[in-house]
Formats: sequence, C-alpha cells, structure tokens
Amino acid sequence: MGRPQRGWNTPVNRASETDDLRQRKPVQEGSEAPDPYADQRKWPAWMVTIAVIAFCGAFWAGVSYLVSLLLG
Repeated sequence: MGRPQRGWNTPVNRASETDDLRQRKPVQEGSEAPDPYADQRKWPAWMVTIAVIAFCGAFWAGVSYLVSLLLG
C-alpha cells in the first residue's frame, strides 16, 4: 500500500501556471467588432422549432421511403 502501482504518475502541481502572464490577459470590451446583424429581426423560438421538426420529418420520411424501395 505504501508503494505506488507500476505505471502510476503522481499528479503534477499546476499551481505555478497561475503566474503565467499569458493567462491573465485583460479583457478589452471595446476591442470586439460590432455585430452587423444586430438590427435584423430574429425568428421566434416556436417558428424555429416548427422548422426543425418539419425538416427532420421530411428527412426521415425520405429515408424510410428509400429503405422501403430497397428492401421491398
């Protein structure tokens, strides 16, 4: 019990990585480009849901049709 198993590596202390200056880069709020589509209307969630259900239904109907043609 006192000896570690063969092939076992002890966890590496990664506390020193918090001192890395690259990880503490300040966030600049004004550096991002504005969204060019921010003024356009978005689809309501219910309409997106209906479109996804219709698309998936049409897809699987086509798949089942092709399977029925191939397998008889």
